[in-house]
Amino acid sequence: MDDSLYDEFGNYIGPEIESDRESDGDDQDEDIPDKPDEEEMVSDVEDAVAASNGWITASNDVDMDNQIVLAEDKKYYPTAEEVYGEDVETLVMDEDEQPLEQPIIKPVRNIKFELGVKDSSTYVSTQFLLGLMSNPALVRNVALVGHLQHGKTLFMDMLVEQTHHISTFDSNSEKHMRYTDTRIDEQERRISIKAVPMSLVLEDSNSKSYLCNIMDTPGHVNFSDEMTAALRLADGAVLIVDAAEGVMNGRPLGSFALS
Repeated sequence: MDDSLYDEFGNYIGPEIESDRESDGDDQDEDIPDKPDEEEMVSDVEDAVAASNGWITASNDVDMDNQIVLAEDKKYYPTAEEVYGEDVETLVMDEDEQPLEQPIIKPVRNIKFELGVKDSSTYVSTQFLLGLMSNPALVRNVALVGHLQHGKTLFMDMLVEQTHHISTFDSNSEKHMRYTDTRIDEQERRISIKAVPMSLVLEDSNSKSYLCNIMDTPGHVNFSDEMTAALRLADGAVLIVDAAEGVMNGRPLGSFALS
């Protein structure tokens, strides 16, 4: 053993030995992994692209049957953007959002609950009526009260015929127009429901013209509030009684309101 090949601590400082070189070469070969083939690299790229699109692909290195996939990571169907593209707008809506009470196609309904007359010209001009209205001494506020079906509305029709170019009697149906019954239900039931005022120019026995604001009130006891409101506005009242029926139970209520 040559002492010149070792230092004072016993470490070898001599030239390299052939057996050491061979052992170093084998270690380097073990550390460097085998380079994958070109086909294996292409398959890995395809697997990565498929995984980014959400498709489950099989791999030779990973056992997909035994792999644990969380519920929130599962994807059974492709998204609408993946199917139709990014430029297509897709909407997801619930069915039967419209309630059953609302029809699919609404019918055209013109709600009409009042009637009117096209030609209702008066014997006096509008300027003359406005002139009487500007003078409070020539204005009278009157309410027509009485029992049900005692002729208050028909009496009002007689006054309308005296002041308008109109006939309130229909010869075809042989019925009166009931001019102040402007509601459809009033015409169908032949009964007044609301108090209706009208401004008429009437003359007295001396041919003096007065502007009379006449209010036709209902005669039914259930609508007595309309009569009460009309009496509060009126200066006086006309109590109408049917001669055939005479005094009825509804008249004391009107008399009490008048008093």
